[in-house]
Amino acid sequence: MSNRAAVLLGLFTGAVLVVLVPVGLFALVILLRLVNVPPEPDGPPLVLPYSRLQGTWQDEEGGRIVLAADGTFTATTICGDYSDDVTGDSSGFGLPATMTGTGTWESDVYTEPDRVTGLFTEFAPGHVSGQLTARGTAESPLLWTFVGDPDSGGLCVLKKADARP
Repeated sequence: MSNRAAVLLGLFTGAVLVVLVPVGLFALVILLRLVNVPPEPDGPPLVLPYSRLQGTWQDEEGGRIVLAADGTFTATTICGDYSDDVTGDSSGFGLPATMTGTGTWESDVYTEPDRVTGLFTEFAPGHVSGQLTARGTAESPLLWTFVGDPDSGGLCVLKKADARP
Protein backbone atom coordinates (compact mmCIF):
# COMPACT_ATOMS: atom_id res chain seq x y z
CA MET A 1 0.00 0.00 0.00
CA SER A 2 1.40 3.39 -0.92
CA ASN A 3 1.80 6.24 1.51
CA ARG A 4 -0.95 8.14 -0.24
CA ALA A 5 -3.42 5.24 0.12
CA ALA A 6 -2.51 4.88 3.80
CA VAL A 7 -3.09 8.61 4.39
CA LEU A 8 -6.46 8.46 2.61
CA LEU A 9 -7.47 5.39 4.61
CA GLY A 10 -6.46 7.17 7.83
CA LEU A 11 -8.44 10.30 6.90
CA PHE A 12 -11.49 8.22 5.97
CA THR A 13 -11.31 6.28 9.26
CA GLY A 14 -10.91 9.50 11.24
CA ALA A 15 -13.87 11.14 9.48
CA VAL A 16 -16.07 8.12 10.15
CA LEU A 17 -15.10 8.15 13.84
CA VAL A 18 -15.72 11.89 14.12
CA VAL A 19 -19.30 11.30 12.92
CA LEU A 20 -20.06 7.93 14.54
CA VAL A 21 -18.73 8.61 18.06
CA PRO A 22 -20.99 11.66 18.74
CA VAL A 23 -23.99 9.93 17.13
CA GLY A 24 -23.35 6.83 19.27
CA LEU A 25 -23.00 8.89 22.44
CA PHE A 26 -26.20 10.79 21.67
CA ALA A 27 -28.05 7.49 21.12
CA LEU A 28 -26.66 6.16 24.42
CA VAL A 29 -27.85 9.24 26.33
CA ILE A 30 -31.35 8.88 24.84
CA LEU A 31 -31.41 5.17 25.68
CA LEU A 32 -30.29 5.78 29.27
CA ARG A 33 -32.93 8.49 29.67
CA LEU A 34 -35.63 6.08 28.51
CA VAL A 35 -34.40 3.31 30.79
CA ASN A 36 -33.95 5.65 33.78
CA VAL A 37 -37.49 7.05 33.85
CA PRO A 38 -38.10 8.43 37.34
CA PRO A 39 -40.75 6.50 39.29
CA GLU A 40 -44.21 7.87 39.93
CA PRO A 41 -46.64 6.72 42.60
CA ASP A 42 -49.22 4.08 41.72
CA GLY A 43 -52.58 5.07 40.35
CA PRO A 44 -53.82 7.28 37.56
CA PRO A 45 -53.97 11.09 37.62
CA LEU A 46 -56.88 12.09 39.85
CA VAL A 47 -59.29 15.01 40.09
CA LEU A 48 -60.11 15.83 43.72
CA PRO A 49 -62.72 18.42 44.65
CA TYR A 50 -61.72 21.17 47.07
CA SER A 51 -63.64 19.50 49.89
CA ARG A 52 -61.66 16.23 49.44
CA LEU A 53 -58.34 18.08 49.64
CA GLN A 54 -59.27 19.52 53.03
CA GLY A 55 -57.95 17.65 56.03
CA THR A 56 -54.67 16.11 57.13
CA TRP A 57 -52.10 14.64 54.72
CA GLN A 58 -48.97 12.83 55.90
CA ASP A 59 -45.70 11.89 54.20
CA GLU A 60 -43.66 8.71 54.74
CA GLU A 61 -41.37 10.42 57.28
CA GLY A 62 -44.25 11.64 59.48
CA GLY A 63 -44.44 15.17 58.10
CA ARG A 64 -47.98 16.55 58.12
CA ILE A 65 -49.96 19.27 56.44
CA VAL A 66 -53.47 20.25 57.50
CA LEU A 67 -55.46 21.96 54.73
CA ALA A 68 -58.28 24.06 56.20
CA ALA A 69 -61.54 24.94 54.43
CA ASP A 70 -60.67 28.66 54.54
CA GLY A 71 -57.63 28.14 52.27
CA THR A 72 -55.00 28.18 55.02
CA PHE A 73 -52.67 25.39 56.10
CA THR A 74 -50.33 24.35 58.89
CA ALA A 75 -47.35 22.18 58.01
CA THR A 76 -44.85 20.28 60.16
CA THR A 77 -41.69 19.01 58.39
CA ILE A 78 -43.71 18.24 55.26
CA CYS A 79 -41.77 17.01 52.24
CA GLY A 80 -42.05 18.79 48.92
CA ASP A 81 -40.31 20.51 46.06
CA TYR A 82 -40.20 24.12 47.14
CA SER A 83 -39.03 27.27 45.43
CA ASP A 84 -38.24 30.73 46.75
CA ASP A 85 -39.43 33.50 44.45
CA VAL A 86 -37.09 36.03 46.07
CA THR A 87 -33.77 34.14 45.99
CA GLY A 88 -34.50 31.74 43.13
CA ASP A 89 -33.47 28.78 45.32
CA SER A 90 -35.34 25.49 45.15
CA SER A 91 -35.34 22.14 46.97
CA GLY A 92 -32.06 20.38 46.38
CA PHE A 93 -30.52 23.67 45.27
CA GLY A 94 -30.20 25.84 48.39
CA LEU A 95 -33.64 25.19 49.87
CA PRO A 96 -34.60 22.24 52.09
CA ALA A 97 -36.93 19.48 50.90
CA THR A 98 -39.03 19.75 54.09
CA MET A 99 -40.84 22.80 55.41
CA THR A 100 -42.60 23.77 58.63
CA GLY A 101 -44.92 26.74 58.86
CA THR A 102 -48.26 28.19 57.90
CA GLY A 103 -49.63 29.73 54.77
CA THR A 104 -52.31 29.53 52.12
CA TRP A 105 -53.33 26.86 49.65
CA GLU A 106 -55.44 26.59 46.53
CA SER A 107 -56.17 23.98 43.92
CA ASP A 108 -56.82 23.87 40.21
CA VAL A 109 -57.65 21.19 37.66
CA TYR A 110 -55.30 20.77 34.73
CA THR A 111 -56.67 19.27 31.53
CA GLU A 112 -53.42 18.53 29.67
CA PRO A 113 -52.02 15.92 29.31
CA ASP A 114 -54.52 14.39 31.77
CA ARG A 115 -57.27 15.79 33.95
CA VAL A 116 -55.59 16.11 37.32
CA THR A 117 -55.78 18.29 40.43
CA GLY A 118 -52.81 20.46 41.31
CA LEU A 119 -52.38 21.73 44.88
CA PHE A 120 -50.43 24.95 45.38
CA THR A 121 -49.03 26.01 48.76
CA GLU A 122 -47.47 29.32 49.71
CA PHE A 123 -45.72 29.63 53.06
CA ALA A 124 -46.04 32.91 54.97
CA PRO A 125 -44.61 35.52 54.47
CA GLY A 126 -45.33 34.59 50.87
CA HIS A 127 -42.17 33.86 48.92
CA VAL A 128 -41.69 30.07 49.36
CA SER A 129 -44.16 27.91 47.47
CA GLY A 130 -44.70 24.31 46.46
CA GLN A 131 -46.90 22.29 44.16
CA LEU A 132 -48.28 18.76 44.42
CA THR A 133 -50.35 16.68 42.00
CA ALA A 134 -53.17 14.25 42.83
CA ARG A 135 -52.97 10.56 41.89
CA GLY A 136 -54.50 7.28 42.94
CA THR A 137 -58.17 6.50 43.46
CA ALA A 138 -61.04 8.29 45.16
CA GLU A 139 -60.75 5.78 48.04
CA SER A 140 -56.97 6.11 48.31
CA PRO A 141 -55.84 9.50 46.99
CA LEU A 142 -52.20 10.63 46.98
CA LEU A 143 -50.55 13.99 46.55
CA TRP A 144 -47.04 13.84 45.12
CA THR A 145 -44.15 15.64 43.45
CA PHE A 146 -40.56 15.00 42.47
CA VAL A 147 -38.07 16.57 44.88
CA GLY A 148 -35.26 18.46 43.17
CA ASP A 149 -34.12 17.12 39.81
CA PRO A 150 -36.62 14.47 38.60
CA ASP A 151 -33.70 12.36 37.35
CA SER A 152 -32.55 11.94 40.96
CA GLY A 153 -35.67 9.87 41.65
CA GLY A 154 -36.55 11.77 44.84
CA LEU A 155 -40.29 11.68 45.53
CA CYS A 156 -42.57 13.29 48.06
CA VAL A 157 -45.79 11.29 48.50
CA LEU A 158 -48.57 12.35 50.87
CA LYS A 159 -51.44 10.11 51.93
CA LYS A 160 -54.71 11.27 53.39
CA ALA A 161 -54.38 10.78 57.16
CA ASP A 162 -57.98 11.41 58.13
CA ALA A 163 -60.99 9.46 56.89
CA ARG A 164 -63.03 12.23 55.31
CA PRO A 165 -65.33 10.97 52.54
